[in-house]
Parts: sequence; C-alpha cells; structure tokens
Amino acid sequence: MNHTQSRREFLVRSGQWAVGAGLLGGLVPKLSTSPGAWPAAGKVITRTLGKTGLELPVVSFGVMNADVPGLVRRAYELGMRHYDTAAAYQRGRNEEMVGSMLKDMGVRDKVIVATKVSLWNRAKDPTARDVFRQTFEGSLQRLHMDQVDILYHHMVDNLDDLKAEGPLHALAELKKEGKTRFVGFSTHQGSLILPEATKMGLFDVALVAFNYTMANDKALLDALEGAARAGMGIVAMKTQAGGLSHPDRGLPKTLPPHSQTALLKWALRHPFVGTAIPGVTTYEQMEQNFTVASDLEFTDAEQAFLADKTFSARAQFCRQCAQCLGDCPRGVDIPTLMRSHMYAMQYANWELAGSTLATIEAGRNLDVCRACGSCSAQCRHDVNIAMKIDQLKTTELGIVAG
Repeated sequence: MNHTQSRREFLVRSGQWAVGAGLLGGLVPKLSTSPGAWPAAGKVITRTLGKTGLELPVVSFGVMNADVPGLVRRAYELGMRHYDTAAAYQRGRNEEMVGSMLKDMGVRDKVIVATKVSLWNRAKDPTARDVFRQTFEGSLQRLHMDQVDILYHHMVDNLDDLKAEGPLHALAELKKEGKTRFVGFSTHQGSLILPEATKMGLFDVALVAFNYTMANDKALLDALEGAARAGMGIVAMKTQAGGLSHPDRGLPKTLPPHSQTALLKWALRHPFVGTAIPGVTTYEQMEQNFTVASDLEFTDAEQAFLADKTFSARAQFCRQCAQCLGDCPRGVDIPTLMRSHMYAMQYANWELAGSTLATIEAGRNLDVCRACGSCSAQCRHDVNIAMKIDQLKTTELGIVAG
C-alpha cells in the first residue's frame, strides 16, 4: 500500500515537472524539429534505429542493475518495448529474469531484446569465436528464446577488439543462422571505435556511452553523427553519468530527482540517438524516466540544473578515454578501476564491480596501488582518480581485490 501511494504521489509530481520552459543555449542541443511538431503530451516519441528499421520509444529499459521481476512487466505497461541485458549481468540471472517474465507475459513478439557477450580482453584468443558462441547459446537458454533482436560484442574499447576475427565470425554466423536479427558492439570509446566501425560496414547497432559530461567532446559528437548518417543505429548508455549518487563523500549524498530527467533529455535531444537505456532499480525511477518519452522540453528546474557548470566536476564521470594511463609509472589499469568504482559506489552493484576488477591482469590492479604513497595519475576530464582509488581500497571489495 505504501508503495502504491508513493507511486501515485510521484506521478502527480511528474505531471508538475512536465510544465515546459524555454531552451538553454550553449551545451544544450537544438531540436531537430520545432517544439510544435513534437507529439502531444502523453504520446510516446519513437525513432527508427538506423538501418534496422526497428521503431522504438526513445526511452528503453537498461535492465543491468534490476533484480525485481515486476520491473520487466511495469516497463511494458508504461510503453517501453526494448529490454537491454547481457550474459555477464548478475552472472546470468538478469537474462533469466527478463526471459522468464517476457515468456509469462506472452509478449515476446512485441518487444526488442538485446543481449551482450564480453570476452574480457580475450577477443584475439584463438578460441574467441567458440567462446563467444558458447556464451551466447547460454544466453538463449536463460532468455527462453531461439532468437534475440540485437546481439552485441560487449565492451569493445580498443581497435584490436573491434577487428578481432573470432567475435566478428561469431556475430556473422549467428546472424546468418537466424539466432540474432542484428549485430553490434558496445563501447565507452565512441570517438575511437565508431569511425572505424562505420568504415567496416559490418554492424547494425552501436551501444555507446553518451552523457552531458561529454558535451564538449567534438570528436565523439562527430563520430556519433557520422555513424548515424551511415545507417548505424545508435543506442545511448550511461546517460545519467552514474546516477543519483555522488561519488564524492564530501558532497550531499544524492542529486535532486529532476537531474535525472534533465540528463536523459539532454542525450535524447540529439537526433542521432535512436533510444537510450537508462538503468533503474525501482518503480519510481522507471516511471520518472519514462515521463521523458513524451516530452523532451526542459522544465525550469532541469534548465537550472544543466546551467550549473560545476556538474561535470561533481559527477566525476570517467569517460574511459585512457589518457591517464601514461601517468602511472607502474601501469595500473586506471580506466577499469574507475568503472569498477562506479559500479560499486554509484550503482551499488558489488557483483559487477567485483567481476570487472577480476578482469584486470595481475600487476595492474589495486594491489599495485596499495604500494603507492600518493597517486600521480591526473584525469583530463575532472575525475579525482586518487579519491576513487582510495575509496575502492577501503571497501570490502578493495580488500578482497588487494
């Protein structure tokens, strides 16, 4: 009863937030059409996902951190039609939840399901093709499906992994066999990976980290626009730059709720984004996110939030650009440590944080950091690397990893 009441109160507040205001200049993208040409309030905005022809609501369900089966049903009731999961999420339990719920609901033919296979820096191994296929076969079993709509090579953050023959062969074979309708890759390195992937002409969809902290990254914006022009469908992830929680313990614990709709709208106001997959763990978060799907205008509160030029520094979002790697004399894998920190401290997904840490080869993990009196690595984009590493060290996760 308390949950139902709080949800009803939330919907009232959401209606209040929907009162539009003017537009921010500068870092806020212009609309692809005039506001008057947009759908009326309440009508879901849809876009076509590149050359796939799939027409999706602009807000989809990033299932990664969700462990409440009812969220799968609620997403469908709200109007979401795209579910994004992966073999590695919750060690397969995430796929099991999605597959079981969709089967029980009887709506498999009405939704788009995407999953991912990560080879954890082993894409060039001789066995990569077979491992990729075997992992995906496990995904199909957990999902209770004979076919997914989109299959991604997960976490492709360097050109060697992008061009590795094993995963490419596996993706091509699985598409030809009808086990996936479309193939793609996910990356935190859009400015590096997208131009080359566009030239290759093999991928239907790209799942790319994209949020407000990257507003001045012209190379990324150009790469996203170029890929979209070439017909690649663009799905945006990490749109909320880490979510509601502040990674800096010296700041208030959480951001205001309207920060999340502001950030999601900012990403979706770029016409090259087909849909976004913000992650949620509660009904309130999901319902709040989906208010954006019918209205991309900024409210006064959202405009004020985005106008605060200190947000990027406070967000402490690691772009995974890897420019910090040369700063560490001992070669620590700082980008993976930063991603693990986000999973642990902001997503509260300790299992994913631990499995991510486990992918770092010996001699480049937290054990090396423990031997340093101070961290010499400097982020080019506002992230306090030393603070995050110290926080990882003091957690149970860091103790185990060290």
